[in-house]
Amino acid sequence: MKVVILCSSDVLALPGIAQLQQQKQLQAVCVTVKTKSILIPVFLQLGIDSENIYVLEKVNLENQLVSILNKYQPDALLTLTFSYQIPVKVLEMLPGRCINFHFGLLPKYRGSDPIFWQIKNREQKGGIAVHTMNEQIDCGDILHIATLPILKEDTYGMHGVKLGMLAAQLMANLNTIVTAQPLSQQLITDTDYFKPPGQQMLTIDWHNQTAESIIALVNAANPKYDGAITIIKQQPVKILELSIVNVNTEQVFLPGTIVHADYNYGLIVACINKLFVQINLVHVNEGYLSGIKLFSLGLQIGDQFI
Repeated sequence: MKVVILCSSDVLALPGIAQLQQQKQLQAVCVTVKTKSILIPVFLQLGIDSENIYVLEKVNLENQLVSILNKYQPDALLTLTFSYQIPVKVLEMLPGRCINFHFGLLPKYRGSDPIFWQIKNREQKGGIAVHTMNEQIDCGDILHIATLPILKEDTYGMHGVKLGMLAAQLMANLNTIVTAQPLSQQLITDTDYFKPPGQQMLTIDWHNQTAESIIALVNAANPKYDGAITIIKQQPVKILELSIVNVNTEQVFLPGTIVHADYNYGLIVACINKLFVQINLVHVNEGYLSGIKLFSLGLQIGDQFI
């Protein structure tokens, strides 16, 4: 089976593309203008000929794709994290053979960033849903689902690497997957689509989120969104790593309050339900710092994150 690939991600897409190149099934690969500087050098290292690498523009997407499909006459058009919606005319050129590898479980997690939402929502598993494409985003018939555990310590980046390797495994059985009878047809509602998180969703709510929920948000935001947002002393802080710790005290603290600060343990912060988290890594104006180095900037017991 010969294929043309559309992609706009490195970690998620490159292992699968490398597998197809090794299997001599890859005819051409297409990227967006935004990602070309990152992806094209890697494609060249994989041995993909420069004449088979295309940069697609959203305003001229239909004409470009029609031309590419006419040139290569592929058996299938595959998308891996592609950020543009495929025009209907293109879908009609390869009916049932325009296939999306969606890096999240369908039908629950439709949308452009299922990895974030699955980790934030503390799902026990993620994976890849392979489905045919139609005029609605992530709504085609599901051909194959491969699941992958989401461990409590998994960050966005860690889970993404595992998904990329899983995609490579799927490519080894591409013929079987693409030609399979659909597992199911999706029932779609307006509430099924998850949009990328905005600043409010990325901001820690110390007074309402549990310690476990805060850690899940931090993991989901690392590294793609550069951490979960909070503020202390009117200065923004992006937290990239936390861990739950035991604090032997009967005292009740307001959530977000620093209850311990020193050069041994750094900063320990109160959460709701009498739980506490230790700050391990943050991004502030001064750089990427450990909790101990954050303490050295002058934060003290009693200071409060909001």
